[in-house]
Amino acid sequence: MKADIEKITQTIQPIIEGLGYQLVEVRPSVQYGNDTLTVVIFKKGNMSHEDCQRVNDAIDAPLDDINPSGDRPYNLEVSSMGLDYPLKSDVDFNRREGEDLEFSLFQKIDGQKRLTGVVGEISPDALTVSLTDVKSGKPLNREILLERKNIAKACVAVRFE
Repeated sequence: MKADIEKITQTIQPIIEGLGYQLVEVRPSVQYGNDTLTVVIFKKGNMSHEDCQRVNDAIDAPLDDINPSGDRPYNLEVSSMGLDYPLKSDVDFNRREGEDLEFSLFQKIDGQKRLTGVVGEISPDALTVSLTDVKSGKPLNREILLERKNIAKACVAVRFE
């Protein structure tokens, strides 16, 4: 895509926020030989297909005005963070405040390379995590300091009953 991400972000972020959503990411790519612009959004609570369609409709014309693909056709995709969206930044962790998260680790802690818990304090180097049972999600009444450099992946914990 020809237009830079900063210009795209400056154009669509106020529109998205005006609709009550947060802009998470703007990602250009080529899919099946076509330029694609993926816009990832977030709102607290459940998101539906209609939410994504609403944002798509609102940003479509303003994006065409800035011509992000340099006169080439492109596909616009608006999606939610989803449950498996990788959490990386403080903002990502704050968005999921109070939710049970799953962490895959580079190095084992107490013999485990996977743990779940709710994030408390956030610092540049570590997260305080109140551990939950991986299978049930019940609190384990134990807190650990999880170094960020040991986190391979973090996302919302999903359990099937």
